[in-house]
Amino acid sequence: MNTQKTQLTELQYQELVNAQIIQQGLLPKPRHFNRIFDDSFILYKPQNIISGDFYWVGKQNNLKYLVVGDCTGHGISAALLSVLAINLFQYAIMNKGIKKTDKILREVDRKFIESFKNNEDKTFDNPWIDLSIVCINEEKKSLQFSSANRKIMHVNKSNMSINRGNRYPIGGWQLEHNRQFEPQEYSYEKGDILYLGSDGFQDQIGGEKNKKYKSRRLHQFLLEQHKLALSTQKQRLEREFETWKNNNEQLDDVCIVGVKL
Repeated sequence: MNTQKTQLTELQYQELVNAQIIQQGLLPKPRHFNRIFDDSFILYKPQNIISGDFYWVGKQNNLKYLVVGDCTGHGISAALLSVLAINLFQYAIMNKGIKKTDKILREVDRKFIESFKNNEDKTFDNPWIDLSIVCINEEKKSLQFSSANRKIMHVNKSNMSINRGNRYPIGGWQLEHNRQFEPQEYSYEKGDILYLGSDGFQDQIGGEKNKKYKSRRLHQFLLEQHKLALSTQKQRLEREFETWKNNNEQLDDVCIVGVKL
């Protein structure tokens, strides 16, 4: 934080801190997770005070929802996109009452594109969001998952599965037409763990050879820790990230959320 502050004027730094307070006020609190899940953790490390990564949790119609996303860019513009995304999921799930994950993403995608459609500024950088959403039905012990260019990790006892969704984002309207965000459904057992996240952790440069951490290493690390309390897993993830990063700068926002089903 001190290094960041020296690169900014006092006014710029204070404005970012104020924006950080507002952004954190919009993100779900631990108590919101505690009302929905038996155990959970949130590893949330902005690259530079405010973040383009976000998470959202809610319960509607006896269904539990969890979203983790990564907006394009960094800093203020990405943080504003994350605020828009949080509001769009709140609208689609809690206000409009859409239940299916694929239909939720279609609605969020439509509203997101609609937000920027009339912008005629040729210098405007077309934004998008990579994210995953899960819907948990405790009565049926089933889980529905849809994704915009992200994946989730599901650990059942000692088994691990990586589930990837569609390979296109929310927004970025020139990248893909007629996006459907297909749903995936499968069963789960009580005590299973889900991990959702952005790509900031695995893309971090570090280690002895100054290379990316990579997703395979991250998945293996999470698998090795999954029997521990999730608060302990978070502590070990933080230590692993800082050890790997060493003296390198953090290159991206980092967000990983783990929940016990």
